Amino acid sequence: MRRNPGTAISLALALAACGPDKHGPGTTPDGDTGNIDGSGGGNDGNPGNGDGCPDEAKLVYVVDSNNTLSQFNPPTKTFTDLGTLACPAGGAAPFSMAIARDATAWVLYDSGDLFRVETKNNLACTKAPWVRNTQGLAKFGMGFSTDQIGGTADSLFVSGGSGPSASTSTLAKLDMSSFQPTTLGTVTGWPELTGTGKAELWGFFPGTSNTRVVQIDKTSGSAVRTFSLSTLNGDPKAWAFAFHGGSFWVFLKKGSEAYTTVYQVSSMTGGIVGQTAATGRSIVGAGVSTCAPVIL
Repeated sequence: MRRNPGTAISLALALAACGPDKHGPGTTPDGDTGNIDGSGGGNDGNPGNGDGCPDEAKLVYVVDSNNTLSQFNPPTKTFTDLGTLACPAGGAAPFSMAIARDATAWVLYDSGDLFRVETKNNLACTKAPWVRNTQGLAKFGMGFSTDQIGGTADSLFVSGGSGPSASTSTLAKLDMSSFQPTTLGTVTGWPELTGTGKAELWGFFPGTSNTRVVQIDKTSGSAVRTFSLSTLNGDPKAWAFAFHGGSFWVFLKKGSEAYTTVYQVSSMTGGIVGQTAATGRSIVGAGVSTCAPVIL
């Protein structure tokens, strides 16, 4: 969920591509066996069944460097453009994005300003009362994660600092009423974040070396599990990250590549199980709510 302003980044790291057709109960879209009754509110193991989540909140959203906001549907591998953002950002560009359970988008611009975007109401945009650089958080990646497995209450986690070239970032929880962050710990590296309905928090770290996906401890910022993605090493120019249906979805544009490639990464093994060209798109932000299915 981020745009590199053009300088090469080599990150010191510690710390959701293309879904095939639906499988039967208990199987994730990449062939991994899932728990059909232990990770959500319905009998298929998914949050968002009978909890009032709109269908729009069960998709991945992406924002392009040209301000185009789109839905990405992993099972069909398709994008649906919703329109062009017209937030009063003074010429700044989108930097990161998170999606709430009501399908509201929270878009951070590279100026450090945060905006609320109504995805179901003509992309109406309102500046949030977030004060730039509060507790040193000038820029950050962000994602919602449920407070407990299968729960309907979630929290917005952010990880950032002065900029993506920093070797560490501050993990914090952002109060959506006061827009005050609570510092939780320090992350080695600079992740883009995604949460899950299983109350997990994950980060994607691109770089010229040691690219990886990592489960992050929500209380300290330490690494819980790490999946190496060395085949994605390279100079990152634009990147974003989301979890949906048992897979991570990495949106990555490297070096002189003309557009973003979407990689599907197994949440069980960390292996890349598919990829799709997002021709004509330079995706700098992605978000998915905790209503999204844990399995398909």
